[in-house]
Amino acid sequence: MEENKYSDIKVSPGGIKYFVEEYNAFPSVSLGIFVRSGSRYEDGIKKGISHFLEHTVFKGTKKRSAFEISREIEKIGGELNAYTSPEYTLFYVKLLSKHAEKGFDVLSDIVKNAIFDERLVERERHVVLEEIQEYLDSPEDICQTESLHSIWDDESVANNPLGTIESVSSITRDDLVSLYRKLFNKENMFISVAGDISTSDAESLIEKYFSDVNSNAFVPRVVTPQYHFEKRTFKKDSTQVHIAVTLNGYRLYSRESLMQSIFTTVLGGNMSSRLFQKLREQKGLVYTIYAYPVRFIDTGGTVIYASTIPSHRSEVELGIEKELDSIAKEGVKRDEFIDAREYILGSVLLGLESLSSRMQRNGAQGLFLNKIRKIATLMEEIESVKYGEFNAFAKSLAGSERGKVIVGDIDD
Repeated sequence: MEENKYSDIKVSPGGIKYFVEEYNAFPSVSLGIFVRSGSRYEDGIKKGISHFLEHTVFKGTKKRSAFEISREIEKIGGELNAYTSPEYTLFYVKLLSKHAEKGFDVLSDIVKNAIFDERLVERERHVVLEEIQEYLDSPEDICQTESLHSIWDDESVANNPLGTIESVSSITRDDLVSLYRKLFNKENMFISVAGDISTSDAESLIEKYFSDVNSNAFVPRVVTPQYHFEKRTFKKDSTQVHIAVTLNGYRLYSRESLMQSIFTTVLGGNMSSRLFQKLREQKGLVYTIYAYPVRFIDTGGTVIYASTIPSHRSEVELGIEKELDSIAKEGVKRDEFIDAREYILGSVLLGLESLSSRMQRNGAQGLFLNKIRKIATLMEEIESVKYGEFNAFAKSLAGSERGKVIVGDIDD
């Protein structure tokens, strides 16, 4: 039954959605605040504002200076951090369970009471611009980001969360304050807790520190993007050429996304994969080559990435295309499928050994699904994928429309 496959999320008396996973094997707690705030919701002239906002909320609150925010957690041996993805921003702490309340206190302060001091905002703008410059110095990072544009062109789902030098330079303090007040509200947030803390204690702390979060009900909406699939080339001073071949994909939490994970594993997900064995181990054409799924709440893509020296570029491109054509025509062998499916099963379980991974898994599902898929359910769904179903899926995906990105010291 449906209720046996999912764990229900809860809502505090103050109106905050949350989920607590008790795990008492180690005396630590991982706490995360998820906010629908990311590059996917940004317009062209404000690209990077969600990421900039993530930085600036750490620069001081009504109760604490920027130094005090970090010191409060670090002086008790904890870790405080955040990141911004296309679809959400996560603020999190990891700390010993005896200090759990301090984590709730500091994170709630950040999401409720940031003051956006003009002088510190300007200083942090320079930090973000340095981060963008660092990205621009990395041909591999450019190739990975542009692979999304090769799938979705200029749709917002392909935006780099960092934004551009021009867009970040134009964002004002008022822009940040406006977005903060708009997005950091009870309807647009989710709290995920995992570790050595009782559900009742966590619930009490959530109510104590988050009951007075902004009560406006704004939640950003998205329009499912259309595929465009095109070739994009970027001349960059580099000793290597960076190549990405892009394909169709599938949305988060769908059955097709499970099969897509098996597909990318067969193709280039580990050292046993086809591309790694044929292009690296047998021919020595690359050092780095891999394939991975790109997933969003309503759409997805597939990326095959490789880097090589210019003289090997054509052979590497041909090798990738040849392997895709082979799968599209002949499918995959049964033992390849079984090995890849077992690899995914093991990766999922081993990936949840850390409390941080559990907290993040639960938080993302709570934010977007309003329920948490049980681990046993996920295992059953992966194991339920049979060879015939997968082979038909693999042929279809391998034969789907393709895009390509080339980054390096190239003339074409």
